[in-house]
Order: sequence, then structure tokens, then C-alpha cells
Amino acid sequence: MKTFAVQIEEIRESINIRLENYKEAVEKYHAERARLREKYFSEGFREDIAEQKAEEETQKIKHKVEAIDKELDKMVVVLRNIDPDKIKEEQNAIARKYRARESTVAAGDRKKGVLIVEDAKFMRELLRNTLSAAKINIVDEAENGKIAVEKYKDLLPELVIMDIAMPEMDGLEALKAIREFDPDAKIIMCSQVSKQATVDEAIKLGAMNFIAKPFKPDRLLVIVKSLLGAK
Repeated sequence: MKTFAVQIEEIRESINIRLENYKEAVEKYHAERARLREKYFSEGFREDIAEQKAEEETQKIKHKVEAIDKELDKMVVVLRNIDPDKIKEEQNAIARKYRARESTVAAGDRKKGVLIVEDAKFMRELLRNTLSAAKINIVDEAENGKIAVEKYKDLLPELVIMDIAMPEMDGLEALKAIREFDPDAKIIMCSQVSKQATVDEAIKLGAMNFIAKPFKPDRLLVIVKSLLGAK
């Protein structure tokens, strides 16, 4: 659902576009009418007849001007009917939500450990066993990006290890969504996809590191411990 602020911005943009169209149509109408009036007058028609014929032949342009004018009136009415109090209330609600999230994270309510996001069950087990053997807590697991985003918001884990190729929502989309929710989120991408463009995109979206599958347990643990601050 679009916010009132977005709706207003879109309406204002539409009004500006239609105003330009209106200006162009009006200028075309007057220029064409003047041209035709001069044409008929030079052909020997009386001035009033020349004016009448020019008016008749520019009706299509005139109708376009009138149509744009009506559209502008409707847009202005819609703009006026958007209650400023609702906009203010909406902005306050967004601010409250943001402050609530900030205070939650600042209060140290992050769950100690790692959220594993991987669609393959055997790979989730491999990651779980590798981390557990190193006495690293597993906060929870998710089998796709959509569930990962929901669980991240609920649990606020210290770290996320996430695959890229997953159903419903892939890892890059989930990475972007999580980072938008929490810019301080620490996320490691772990995938068979190791093309440089994919790695660059993941880093650009805020991933802290990228590990190609099949991963080496020792390398994974070094990266995880460094991000968790563990020895």
C-alpha cells in the first residue's frame, strides 16, 4: 500500500506533466488559429468569416485543451482531499516503528549466534554440525529468503549465513530486505554460485563476506568467529 506522502508526490508529478501538456496544447491552438485566420483573410474572406472558419478547424485542439483542463481539476481535488492529519499520523507511525527497532537493537537484544538460511536440508545440517562442533549457537534455520527475512526481524541474530539460489525469495533479495530493515546486519553469503558479478552484487548489497560451496569448515569458522568477535 502506497503511503500518503508517495501518493501526493505522484499526483504532483502528474500535475506538472499535464501542465506542460496543457501549455503546449494552448500554444498550438492559438498558433494554428492565427495561421488559419490569416490564410482565409488573405483568400478574400471577411475578417469575421475568417475568424469563424479558423475557430471551426481548430476544434479538435480546443477539445484537447479542455480535456487536459478537466484532468487537472480532478487531480487538484484528489490532492486537496488527502487529509494532512493522516499524512502526519502516518509519518509519526513510521518514526515510532523506526525508533522501536533502533531501541531494540541498541538494548542488546540480538540473539547470540547464527541464523542459517539454506533450502537444501543436507546443507543446513552440514552448516549446523560445523558450527555446533565449534560451540557456536544456532539461533534458527530458514529454507528460503522470505522466511529468513521474517525470522531475522523476530530474532535479530548476530550473524546470518545465507545461500543465494533459493525458492520464493533468493538470497540477494533477502540480503537487501534484511539490510534495509537493519543496516548493521552481519550476513555471509554461502553459495555454489561464485561468478564475480554475483559476488560483487552481494558485497554491494551489504554482505560481509562470500564463501563458495563446497566450503572448507576451517575457513567458514574463521570468518564466522571474526564476525562474532569469538576467539
